[in-house]
Amino acid sequence: MGNLKNICYIHFDTIDSTNNWAKANAHTLDPNQFTCITALEQTAGRGRWFRKWVSPRGENIYASIFFCLPRNCPYLSNLGQVLSLSCATMLKKKGFAPQIKWPNDILLSGKKVAGILTEAVTFEDRIGIVLGIGLNVNMSKELLDSIDQPATSLAQLSGQTWAVEQILESLLKQFLKDLELLQDKGFAPFLTLYEQLLAYKGQLITCHDGLQPIKGICHSISSDGRLNLELADGKVALISSGEIKFS
Repeated sequence: MGNLKNICYIHFDTIDSTNNWAKANAHTLDPNQFTCITALEQTAGRGRWFRKWVSPRGENIYASIFFCLPRNCPYLSNLGQVLSLSCATMLKKKGFAPQIKWPNDILLSGKKVAGILTEAVTFEDRIGIVLGIGLNVNMSKELLDSIDQPATSLAQLSGQTWAVEQILESLLKQFLKDLELLQDKGFAPFLTLYEQLLAYKGQLITCHDGLQPIKGICHSISSDGRLNLELADGKVALISSGEIKFS
């Protein structure tokens, strides 16, 4: 699918949200190329479930990757998961011990360090993918404490300041490699690593799917990346989407 040289970078000083911009301008972007939209700050950053994503100026990664795939692509639901694995792999190389809170939040020391928002734009002959990632790099303790869930940053855990651009470059490099593997072999090659990094494995969790909360033991990942939740009666529920809370 190409290397870093094939990425077109679009950078903003301030923007409402890189994902919003990518979706609004998808029709103008080259469908045969990767486009990476970044910003120094976001005024209306979003996480999953319409949560606000705190985006202070110049401290973190706020990026959206845009590319196109065939409309009948079988692994669309795994793209966010693969980006979370790419992020985890990159963090491991930098000495961190990441976990993934299904489906694609990255945790360090049990606190959220990155989140991924997958959105799509449908064209007649293809689908435009927008993968937004927010990664807390140099965020201060004061700002982290203001977030509505336990959060951390690379600087907070390591006691050092990181070069945001270098982290992003390492992440994109890893993702392009992983995406090529996903296109070639599907989600199967990622299953073992995903299982190893799965947060709360064997523990009681609650999954909110927008309709009703389901309680169960975080058991494993299905072959297509869904969550196997072991219920009180021993049956296993297959969860396709939802928000996990540690019970």
